Amino acid sequence: MASGDEDADAALEIMRQWQWTRGDSDGGLCPVSMDLNDVANRLAMEGISRPQDLLLSLLCRGDLSASGDYRWRKYQGGNHFQLEGINSPIKQKQWQGLADLIEAERLDIAKGGFGFFPCDLTKLGMKNCAQFDWAFFDNRFSTAICPYGVSEQAAHYLEEWFSAGNIQVHANWLDDYLTFGREPKPVTLATKPIANKGGRPPVADWELTALEIAGRYYRGDFKPQTIADVARELASLLGNQDLHPSDSVVRIHAKRIFEAFKAWEGE
Repeated sequence: MASGDEDADAALEIMRQWQWTRGDSDGGLCPVSMDLNDVANRLAMEGISRPQDLLLSLLCRGDLSASGDYRWRKYQGGNHFQLEGINSPIKQKQWQGLADLIEAERLDIAKGGFGFFPCDLTKLGMKNCAQFDWAFFDNRFSTAICPYGVSEQAAHYLEEWFSAGNIQVHANWLDDYLTFGREPKPVTLATKPIANKGGRPPVADWELTALEIAGRYYRGDFKPQTIADVARELASLLGNQDLHPSDSVVRIHAKRIFEAFKAWEGE
């Protein structure tokens, strides 16, 4: 499992280098999403083996989120439920359900089985349903759950089917902009007034801040291992000046500084 997590972390670090934002009319940054298919192909081009597995792992972990057009049906306790959504968040539990089914079939085959056969969801009026279909190249997936060996008259009998298409992947590290499928972060009010008295809000001096971090790096007081380390240091320095740019803006500058440090080490 550790190896799988390490591979997923490596894929995530590659994706962090991609362009996930665009400029808006106000001069700020807005998030952009990518087709599931495009993300898988770009990871494969970067040399990642079986990118679909790592993508699914990151979606289950919540490092990535996704939205799409979905349909959901369920029968339980004598009741029928259904819901549909267009360009709506796909919850982590749906991704985890897909991952669990894929893993269950893998274990079945490893034990000499033949994998999962299509099932009939009789209460939902659906026959010959694949228990899962991970069609990432078509930007879609589906799952079907119907417990074997359980009578339809049993109190705990259920059938459930979920299908999503037109799937778009979102970068969850752009926390200022994205809340797809997640609870919004609580808002904390400032405990002290901002010194600026009207006019334009104070602007961070990125060049001076970069020089300060570079000085610490040169002296050996600061040896970042990742872009995130630089981003945290930037945010801390600017926070001491009562400046609080968005995480995405901080990361853009942190990436440039981190790449400069790596270049220096290579010289």
